[in-house]
Amino acid sequence: MNDDYLNPNNYFAQQAKQNEERARLEEIAAKRELEAQKFCNQSNDSLIVQLRNNVAALAEKNRQLQQANEKLALDNAFLESLFTLPMHQMAEKNPRFKASHDAEQLALAKWILSQKAYAETAFAIGMAAGKSAEEIKAIYKDSISSVLANVTKYGNDAISNPVLKAHADNIIKRK
Repeated sequence: MNDDYLNPNNYFAQQAKQNEERARLEEIAAKRELEAQKFCNQSNDSLIVQLRNNVAALAEKNRQLQQANEKLALDNAFLESLFTLPMHQMAEKNPRFKASHDAEQLALAKWILSQKAYAETAFAIGMAAGKSAEEIKAIYKDSISSVLANVTKYGNDAISNPVLKAHADNIIKRK
């Protein structure tokens, strides 16, 4: 054998050592890359699990919202059908509405009472003045026209009451 072959300074031996070192470094780099890929895969697995959980949670939330929407649609249909009923039937179906409806009915009953009392008073005064029932009714009809036309003698014009003022045109149209 040749002593040059065993000589560490020999070119081929140096090349072999360099190749060995390069292979060792490439092995270390490959191991690091493998560990990085394992970490990425674990991160991806965690992300996939998290995304699946999010999808499941969103699907459940969507189902709940659809159920709530269906309930609201039913409630809306019920209310729309309720609003087509006469007010006394609405009051029978809803206690809160019944309270306000009863209060309005009481106010209306008091107003009707006052109108009946005014009519009775007018008839009593008219009869005492020698007027017939037909003449008193004619005066009443003229008074309605005067109130709606805002030409009364004693300030009882339609414009003096905001509710009557708002509905005067409708009353005239239906008269």
